Amino acid sequence: MLAALSRLSQLSIAAQPGEAGSSTFDPWASGSGRRLLTSRDPTATGWHYQDAMYAPQPCHPGILGAALPLHHQAAAYQGYTIQMPLHPNQIPIGVAAASWSGQAGTTSSGLSSSLTPTQNSGNRAAHDFSQNKAITKLLAAAVHYQQILDIIAESVHQFDEVNVATALHRLAKLQPPNLSNHPPSVVYTIQFQQLIYAIKTLLDRFEAQAVSNTLWAFATLGYYPDRDTLDSIGEHAVTILNTFRPQATSNTLWAYAKLGYSPPQSLLAAAAHKMVLDFPKSVPQDISNTLWAYATLRHYPGAELMDGAAQQAVFTIHRFKPQEVANTLWSYATLGHDPNNLLLDAMAGQMAQNILHFRPQAVSNSLWAYAKLGYNPGREVLDAAGHRALHSLTQYTSQEVANTLWALATLEHYPGGQLLDAAALQIGRRMEQFSPQDITNSVWAYAKLFRHPCNDLLQSAAVYCLRHWHRFKPQEVANMFWALAILKAWQGDTWRLLLDKLATVPPSSFDDADQHQLYQVYMLLDTTGVGRLHTPPLSASFPGPLLESALAVWKASVGQVGRISKLHEEVSRLLWSLAILHTNHQLTPEGLFCVDIALQDQQVVIEVDGPSHFCVNSRRPLGHIVGRRRMLESRGLVVRSIPFYEWNNLGSIDQQKIYLSGLLTSAYAFTYG
Repeated sequence: MLAALSRLSQLSIAAQPGEAGSSTFDPWASGSGRRLLTSRDPTATGWHYQDAMYAPQPCHPGILGAALPLHHQAAAYQGYTIQMPLHPNQIPIGVAAASWSGQAGTTSSGLSSSLTPTQNSGNRAAHDFSQNKAITKLLAAAVHYQQILDIIAESVHQFDEVNVATALHRLAKLQPPNLSNHPPSVVYTIQFQQLIYAIKTLLDRFEAQAVSNTLWAFATLGYYPDRDTLDSIGEHAVTILNTFRPQATSNTLWAYAKLGYSPPQSLLAAAAHKMVLDFPKSVPQDISNTLWAYATLRHYPGAELMDGAAQQAVFTIHRFKPQEVANTLWSYATLGHDPNNLLLDAMAGQMAQNILHFRPQAVSNSLWAYAKLGYNPGREVLDAAGHRALHSLTQYTSQEVANTLWALATLEHYPGGQLLDAAALQIGRRMEQFSPQDITNSVWAYAKLFRHPCNDLLQSAAVYCLRHWHRFKPQEVANMFWALAILKAWQGDTWRLLLDKLATVPPSSFDDADQHQLYQVYMLLDTTGVGRLHTPPLSASFPGPLLESALAVWKASVGQVGRISKLHEEVSRLLWSLAILHTNHQLTPEGLFCVDIALQDQQVVIEVDGPSHFCVNSRRPLGHIVGRRRMLESRGLVVRSIPFYEWNNLGSIDQQKIYLSGLLTSAYAFTYG
């Protein structure tokens, strides 16, 4: 005690006679959960404490003893006010609890506070084990987190590693829903900080469940320990990983990912190997949490784990919950690993059956994953997802709206005008909540599906782009310009401002795909002055250096011609039977386009439009197909299209010849008046 008191001056404690009801002790100056102990009321027994979160209630001297070092207890029991601006990490835990109302040896919970010196070490060990089991039962039986705090305050000096992990786990479990982005106030209490200190002291005794529960509690509470603590826990986990069950392994990985902290590489590698061995014993939550953790940490765990997880997921697909389906799909897409069609089809089946139980984020992430993986889950799933989105769109975040539209457009699935109009209204109302990527992906989706929004979304998006220009990445600029051009957003003043901004970006900032799109923008803008006397086209304002670079990229892609399709061959053969001279895959005179079929004079061209030129679930042409035709026509060519569905409906060769004759008659009539 004398040694403890001798340190009093070193800790900057201001001690003075206290008055009834006055504040006595502030654990640390900042923090919303600071606890205030009040001076002893001479008319009452015991002590009282007041907390910013809770109503005043009795506080035993045992709690005071657990919360304060011995020299602080001495000053407090002499009726002094204590101010202790210690950091939580400096609070010692090995402080014996004082007795309550003269009942030596017990606390209010009925737990023995100490052992008599005459007991031998064997009895002491047995007694400690019994005490720890009793503490664990009390913690498990608590129904409110304040009860957990009280138990910690009274008995933390007796805690073993199981008690520490259990207390943390129960504190996280019993917290009310936290709608803010800040940790709950419980993490600022002295009791919580005592648990953190205890972890550092007892870590080498932690077993698998204790490690898993501790990390899970941190992540659930949104509490971020220091790097040394997280690294130490991870390194310790590696040494005992062979004792982990699948749930403990997956929860450990999940917690690190939730905290946004990459654990030691040794743990990531060892955990991947352990999960591969344990997949036959894993449940869907173990699989989805493991995959989600590696994807969130952007750490590829290896094909063996990814393929093993897919195989086990197929076996247990009927037990997957909607969020587990979404997380699994999202993880494969994020890590760029194609699981296999068997899993993707099985997941699609789960979506179709349970779509009403999918939350907006789960719908959006699942669709995004299928689009990212380049796999169409089928019309039934996409229609169900679109219908689900239509009736809950107000609950979708800006990113979820954008991802849903982007995914449907990437999969070339037209969800119907009703959903697209509803989404346009939501985007217009909440545009400032959208990131540049989200607003770009949304407008791009309308252009890809060639659907004009029902409101002034295009003009608003263009103004948004001008206002937030410094936040747009080169790819987003290229996609936004292309979408506005495809959908004929021809507000001249706005376009000139956009082109002025474009001139400030070095051409080298854009990759080949971006420049390919931007040259299409130039050609589409080149049509805006046609038919207007003394009105130069908007393309005249296109930045010269970028135009030169984009033209080179465009011309390099023109010669990359694929094989002639079966439909194309049939049309060409019948043209020859009609004595119509033509050339297949012919370059236009300026070398900017390669058309499917050019007639002898090269002024009339025929475009053979196969299924890939239309939405997969309708006969609606895709935006880039419409744009291509406009660009060809703006160069004086007469373009006629043969859609696959019209050609396939012709029952005989004679009908096909009649169809072609009528097509050519209309083309030449247009050409020669």
